[in-house]
Amino acid sequence: MKSLTNEILQLLNNKQEAAFEVVFKLYYPRLVYFAKEFVPDGESKNLVQDAFIAMWDKKPQFLNEAQLQSYLYTNVKNNCLMYLRHEKVKKKYRSEAVLQKQNQIYTEALSALDTSTVTFQEIETIIEKTLLELPERCREVFILSRMEGKKNKEVAEALDISVKAVEAQITKALKTLRISLKDYLPLVAWLLFSIK
Repeated sequence: MKSLTNEILQLLNNKQEAAFEVVFKLYYPRLVYFAKEFVPDGESKNLVQDAFIAMWDKKPQFLNEAQLQSYLYTNVKNNCLMYLRHEKVKKKYRSEAVLQKQNQIYTEALSALDTSTVTFQEIETIIEKTLLELPERCREVFILSRMEGKKNKEVAEALDISVKAVEAQITKALKTLRISLKDYLPLVAWLLFSIK
């Protein structure tokens, strides 16, 4: 592995651009490779360049190449850590923004939701009308299951049918009711989506 001579280090300490270019050419690829382990490829190059810029601006003195290596790797490591912390904050902010947007949508939806007595009377009327339109066996199964609160096994025993047949009839009834009650779904979710 190529290393620096004491003469190059001395020139670097004297702020000679030629020495800086030698150090850059030697360490840039190594540091980019190191940074790529932690951050995306494009970012790794930027962070390494930032470390070199900081070194040129601060003009530290190095007694040996080990100090120079330590300085550069520490700067790149710190740059990567700052980048990762910033990304975490951005993701958190994005998540909070999404949550705030969701909260706003929920608030607006709830505000617009009519929970008056009239609405519940309308729902009841629609349910009764829809149940009357269902085939007789489907209606019986649904009433026993959802209106009387019986478990699927109990409904199957009461009507002398299989549990699978009960499930099929409930699915059929729920599909019809979802269509009839589409404008009231938030208010009747318990009826349509509860599982017995």
